[in-house]
Amino acid sequence: MVHLYLNSSPTLDTTLLDARGWRVIRRFNVLTRPLSAAGDPLPVPDPVTGVTLRECRTDADRRRVHELLDAAFADHFEYHPRPYDEWLAGLGSDRTDWSLVWIASLAGLGDAGVLMARNDDTSRGWIRHLGVLEAARGRGIGSHLLRHAFGAFAARGRDTVGLGVDTQNTSEALRLYLRHGMTLHYAVHTWQVELPVRTTAR
Repeated sequence: MVHLYLNSSPTLDTTLLDARGWRVIRRFNVLTRPLSAAGDPLPVPDPVTGVTLRECRTDADRRRVHELLDAAFADHFEYHPRPYDEWLAGLGSDRTDWSLVWIASLAGLGDAGVLMARNDDTSRGWIRHLGVLEAARGRGIGSHLLRHAFGAFAARGRDTVGLGVDTQNTSEALRLYLRHGMTLHYAVHTWQVELPVRTTAR
């Protein structure tokens, strides 16, 4: 399989892709939302009962983030789990602002969700990952993490936050983001083609 990513309103003619067997199999939306210190205060107003957050401060916390993401995204399209050291290197851990990574715990369940964000984009704050364990979904953990990230970015002077989401995400992440005021900035289609397998005669 080969994948190609194109804007949903491409500037090129896609008829050749169609003719050669390429098909759109997925759509990813990039969503944004305006921020303000007044509208996105910290601490989060009306916090979810039983949910507490902690910053990712230690190596043990980072390993826990890795475990939570692997579990939360196990069934997601194109998610490939990697060993901890490889995952850390891929993040560019020396450039990662770990104060923008939060682990959410739920009373009676323990660590159940994580949000990773970054603040190195010139135009907006960016949410890299938001994952909640399947057993803990529907209890407001994702909303609490999201609202906390909004407040953290607003406190740093950001006026916009963005993220990317698979519109076919089975955890209904798109609905969560829209409910919290995020709107479509642009969309990307994933095109796929299956190539024949060639064997070499011996």
